[in-house]
Amino acid sequence: MEIGNNIQTIIFDLDGTLYHKRGLVRRMILRLWWCLPLLISERIARKKIVACTYESPELFYEAFFQTMARGHWWNAQIAQRWYHTIYMPTMIRIIAKYQQPNTAVINLLYQAKQKGWVTILFSDYGSVEEKLQAIGLEPTLFSYIIDAPTLGGLKPNKTVICKLLEKTKTNPKNTLFIGDRIDKDGVSAQAIGADFWHISI
Repeated sequence: MEIGNNIQTIIFDLDGTLYHKRGLVRRMILRLWWCLPLLISERIARKKIVACTYESPELFYEAFFQTMARGHWWNAQIAQRWYHTIYMPTMIRIIAKYQQPNTAVINLLYQAKQKGWVTILFSDYGSVEEKLQAIGLEPTLFSYIIDAPTLGGLKPNKTVICKLLEKTKTNPKNTLFIGDRIDKDGVSAQAIGADFWHISI
C-alpha cells in the first residue's frame, strides 16, 4: 500500500496486525482446555459490552468480569484472577513461542519512526508491552501505547476512539489506521474519518 502524502500519524492495532494470529486460538484452547467455559465466557463478554462506554478502566473491568460471571458458577473475582494470572500470561507465552511477527507492518513502523510520524499502538487488550516484547519490539518505537479499556471501552466504540484522538492530539484527516479486523479497526477508522489499511492474513 502506498501511503498518502497527507499522513502524519499511524495507528497500529496489535493482535493480528503486528504479528500473525493464525493458530493462536487453537493453541489457547489446547493449553486451557480445562477452563474452556471461562475462555468462551471471555469472548461472549467482549461482544456484550462492545457498545458500552465506562468512565474509567476500573468500571470497564468491573462490568467485563461481572458479565463473564453472569449465569456461571464462578464470580467476578474468580474471572478477574483467571484473566490476569492464567489467560493473559498463557497468551503472551504462546505469542513469544509460536506467533510470527508481521514483517511488512513492522517495516512500515520503522519507516514511520524514521520519518518522524506519530506512531500509536491501540489494542483492545491489556499487557500490551509484554506482547510487544514477546514479538521482539521495543515499546519506544511508539509515540503512544494505549489500550482501549483504559479509555473506558472497546473498539469500535466511537466515544473511545474520540478519546484516543483527544489524548494523542491526533487529526483524523492525517491519520492511517492499520488493523486486521474490518469490524473493529475498519469501523473505528470510518467512525473518525481516517484512512484504513486492512491487514489480510
